[in-house]
Amino acid sequence: MWRLGRPSGTEVFRRCHSSPRDVCCKLNTRALQRIENVTLQSNPIYGNLKAHHFTISVSCQNTRRELRSLSACYSISGFNPRFFCTYESVTDPIEIHKQKLALWFNHLPQEEKQFGGYFSPETMHVEPLILERHPDEDRGLPLSPFKANANVSTRPPLCVEHLFEPSHDENKARGLNVLLYGAVGTGKSTVVRKLVLDWCAGSALSQFKLLIPFSCEDLSHLSKPTSLRDLVGRKYMHLRRTPYLSGDVDKAKDVLFIFNGMEKMKLDFRIGSTELCSDPNEALPSGAVVVNLLRKYLLPEASILVTTRLSAVDRVPKKYVKRFVQICGFNDPDRQRAYFTSRLLLRNGEKPGRTAESLIEMLYLNLQRESQLATACFLPSYCWLTCATLHLLHFTDAKAPIRTLSSIYTSFMRLNFGGEVMATDGNVSSQDQQNSLMLYVVRTVGKLAFDGITNKRTSFSAEELEQWIGGKTKTDEELRQLAVFRTDVLDFFLVPSNENGSDTESADRRYVFAVPAMQEYFAALYVVLGENKTVLEKLTGQISEVFGHAGEDITTLLSVLSKIIPFRIFAVFNLLKLFPKLFERVSSFSKSHIAHTMAAEMFRSEDSFNEDVLDQVEQSLLGVHGPQPQVESDTRAFELYPIFMGGLLHYGNRRLLGQLGCDIKSQTVAQITRSLRKHLIKESRKKQPPEELMDLLVLLYEFQNPRLTAEVLQSIKTINLSTVRLTPLKCFVLNTVLGCTRASFQMDELNLSSCHISPDLLQMLWPAFHHTSNLNLQFNSLGPESCILLRDLLLEPNCTIKSLQLCDNHLTDTGISHLLEALSGNHSLQRLSLMHTSLGDSSAHLLADRLGQHETLKELNVAYNNIGDSAALTLVDACREHPNIHTVHLYLNQLTDVGKQSLYVRGGPRMKEGRRVKVLASVTEGSDISEDWHPILSIIGKNSLVWERKRVREQLLVFLKDLEWGRKQHPSFWKKLHFRRVESFVRQTLRVLEKSSDTGTGSGMN
Repeated sequence: MWRLGRPSGTEVFRRCHSSPRDVCCKLNTRALQRIENVTLQSNPIYGNLKAHHFTISVSCQNTRRELRSLSACYSISGFNPRFFCTYESVTDPIEIHKQKLALWFNHLPQEEKQFGGYFSPETMHVEPLILERHPDEDRGLPLSPFKANANVSTRPPLCVEHLFEPSHDENKARGLNVLLYGAVGTGKSTVVRKLVLDWCAGSALSQFKLLIPFSCEDLSHLSKPTSLRDLVGRKYMHLRRTPYLSGDVDKAKDVLFIFNGMEKMKLDFRIGSTELCSDPNEALPSGAVVVNLLRKYLLPEASILVTTRLSAVDRVPKKYVKRFVQICGFNDPDRQRAYFTSRLLLRNGEKPGRTAESLIEMLYLNLQRESQLATACFLPSYCWLTCATLHLLHFTDAKAPIRTLSSIYTSFMRLNFGGEVMATDGNVSSQDQQNSLMLYVVRTVGKLAFDGITNKRTSFSAEELEQWIGGKTKTDEELRQLAVFRTDVLDFFLVPSNENGSDTESADRRYVFAVPAMQEYFAALYVVLGENKTVLEKLTGQISEVFGHAGEDITTLLSVLSKIIPFRIFAVFNLLKLFPKLFERVSSFSKSHIAHTMAAEMFRSEDSFNEDVLDQVEQSLLGVHGPQPQVESDTRAFELYPIFMGGLLHYGNRRLLGQLGCDIKSQTVAQITRSLRKHLIKESRKKQPPEELMDLLVLLYEFQNPRLTAEVLQSIKTINLSTVRLTPLKCFVLNTVLGCTRASFQMDELNLSSCHISPDLLQMLWPAFHHTSNLNLQFNSLGPESCILLRDLLLEPNCTIKSLQLCDNHLTDTGISHLLEALSGNHSLQRLSLMHTSLGDSSAHLLADRLGQHETLKELNVAYNNIGDSAALTLVDACREHPNIHTVHLYLNQLTDVGKQSLYVRGGPRMKEGRRVKVLASVTEGSDISEDWHPILSIIGKNSLVWERKRVREQLLVFLKDLEWGRKQHPSFWKKLHFRRVESFVRQTLRVLEKSSDTGTGSGMN
């Protein structure tokens, strides 16, 4: 839709005059950047149009005239036509009209560009289900857009371009009036947009030589009477003299008018209110022109397509409509899958990767389960929300612009309800009598959502909906407004729950939000806007307002009287000034309470063991595969709630909310931020579970406040994200948050073990590695190519990494050869762990040769690899020659008993310096117990469930055999007792290993 408005009724809901709307998908547009040359590529959109080169020329008078015409035409969309360019001479007004419509309707808004690359209408458009259905067929039935009617599957679907094909019993002398109606978010505007582009390309509606689209919102804003020809000439200057609108003979039979969003106009079909007119040159109010066109008094040969919402279907009398057509959205998973594929797979014309294909497959399986998501995706608007969220979660890269969950949901609100207002008295004449529809939604639906989160509920009964949304209605007008609100707004957000297979038609049915995260978004918006005020705050605010105004008048009067009658009693009236100050104190306390609520919800102890919030969002879209424990409704975690509260305070979201009539003042944000800073710093100093710490990073990312982020991170000495499944978005969040700190900021440790880090994610995490001295990357999916990145990291002049742990990554000898190239140029590394990285003898010899090039290394761990006796002895000899190395880990390698004894001897102190290199090769050293037996067994026990169990078990049995032999060699009772203690540790590890094998838990790593 060119204006893409979604008001909720002709006399009830309207848009603010200042809200710009977009060309497609009801998204806000941004003016095209000023350019010198624009080339129309050969595209089916343009049909038989050749590629034209446009050049700006402001000196030519004809150019100015065309630009003024374009300005009048395109001003209705918030699109600045002055940035259009003039073109080579085209004399046919119809061809000019097609070119300009194609340029206009092909423009993609900024929200569409977030999916990456360029989308043409052919690739991004999926035809929704369109049925010919009279509104009276559903009379008395619920008008919920999510309701699947039984007749849907039995009716043949229609194509929009076939709506105007004449039947045998129709009067060919009169044009057809077609009413296309549907619920909010079903895709009416997108269908109309595609229809206009197809007509411009010559692929649809070829029976019409002229197509004239109008926005009913813009027509409703016209205050002066104007004729039909002047109305068309005002919007499309090149059609000012077209003969198709002259009314002569039957020229109008080749004309199709499109009136999009009829619910935004106040049409009165009563003869006494709207006079009859058949002259296209007679000036009439814009509503009267549309009424006479529909009556067929004005240009009866012309055909008309009108689009409207469900609530406004009865605004046009049935006798004036020849054909009723309902747009039903995506009624089956296949249409939804086609939509998701066009958005997530067909990006930039590239071949989709395995990740994208598996993502679509999981999403499709979840839709087939008839889940709550499948119900929501019945509407294309919710499909857009799902695609935008998945794109954020899985296709974010280092070059992507800053996008947050809060901004996606706020854009979704603007997409469907941006700028709409609700009249308080049923009229739309005065802006002072109108309230923001979005603000009304927050005060009703938001209050319902907040009550649900407060009481840990996600479903609501009909009585609760009546309590929070219906309220006490007194007049017929209020009842009518409520009916329109229920149809266009409430039914858009709430759907009957199908939990436990309950009948949605039963009297005790319950309602849930179509998308679970929407409840948390509305609750957060309700709190941030300050709508959950206490009685004291409301009373103080009212008293402050009254006394504040009165105090100014009384102070002025008393200042005059005090000069005539100098009574000190007048000073008592200065107490009136205290009431505004008292209100400020109460208001400040309220803002502090909001910050306290955010912190309390962020760090709830009962949510400590939940998955991080981004994984929860992904599971709500893709479903949970495999067994999942049953979660009671009263234990439902609302961890997105504080995240949204923080995100809504960001300037970008506040600007969008301001367009929706929901203003959040900068002073309010400053007060909340000051209080929130104290809470976050206090909580961040405590040791948080990895998932909770990830949620804190997401909150800081959503907040987009660099100063607050830097101050909170200063109190965090260690970022431990171990076992958190990192995704491109989480890596981007970590980089963005750490990027808010100074370049000199250093953490004690960045623990990213068991985070499923791949080489691609390692590349994304590169900036974060500059802020830590201890980097833990063990138990990930790094390969030999990852060592090239790590080598470059260690070779950077400002490298501060002192400890690098790469355990349990399949680096192989090839990767180690790349990594060891950094030893000669690095001066910070002190501890290197290469345990279980598939090293062989060649890597051990190479490491022995390179150790002399790096003098700061102190500890080397090459345990659990494939190193034999000879290579191990060579490596230990090199470590003895090194000035600083004091410990070498060699246990769980391919070592013989003779080799272990030799390593123990080689590790002894040198004669000259007396420095000893500690060699950890076994729990025994000859017939004695090694003093390092405890760290060896601790490491083996910690990793036994993820290592190759057969090999670990064999090594433990060897240790047990050596311990039993050593115990028999000592007659001392205390020595034997010490041996038995170590044996018990080994046997305990063996039992854990065998128990996990029987139950099937854990996974071995080869």
